[in-house]
Amino acid sequence: MLPIVTYLVLCLFCVVRAGVLPVDKCKLTDPACMVPAFQKAVPLFMAGLPDMDVDVMDVMKMDDVKFDLSGLQFSLSEAHLKGLKTSVIDNVKWSEKKKKFEVDFHVNTSIKGHYTAGGRILILPITGDGQITLKLKNVAVKFIVDYDLEKNDDGDEIIVPKKLDFQFEVKDGAHFTMTNLFNGNKELSDTMHTFLNENWKQIAGEFGRPIMGSAANTLFKNVVNFFKKSPIKDIVAA
Repeated sequence: MLPIVTYLVLCLFCVVRAGVLPVDKCKLTDPACMVPAFQKAVPLFMAGLPDMDVDVMDVMKMDDVKFDLSGLQFSLSEAHLKGLKTSVIDNVKWSEKKKKFEVDFHVNTSIKGHYTAGGRILILPITGDGQITLKLKNVAVKFIVDYDLEKNDDGDEIIVPKKLDFQFEVKDGAHFTMTNLFNGNKELSDTMHTFLNENWKQIAGEFGRPIMGSAANTLFKNVVNFFKKSPIKDIVAA
């Protein structure tokens, strides 16, 4: 439900590349260098890097989402996610031995798009087909990436991300606005909005992962694209 969310993985590979972003070049295992480098790179990187096949990440055009979970059938299409450029980097942990790294960050973000919903959400029935605006406050995210090392066509070593996992928690609030609930019945719509916004934490935790996964997949695709053109020797301090 976030976002969210994975763009920091991209930053990790670009913050040290000379000529791409004006930030310090770091050793991967030096969080004291990596964290401020990430922070400086975030707004620049979110603008996109066309020469590296990295798309604009803020505002992000999300892939469509559709799921049937705990009695709720839900779809989200034509959605856009906003706010990733304001993310705050909390920690970076890299293990060259395990070929794994973790990135922790938090962010305020919003998602707008077209939704359909049917079934039950927690204890209440729901039906609707319209526009949704979802505002998320202080979303804490941990991204965990496994990678391999390979050689490119020029014989240079590159990082190849293989697996992405993530954890997230919406800490300070989620606010839902949905048009055309219950075929426009105002009384039922008002009741549902009150329920959603009073129970935001449980709803975000139970139903947010598929939406966040959509953003993560988009970002991870850009990670792969960036690495194809980024030899380790160009992005990591000696």
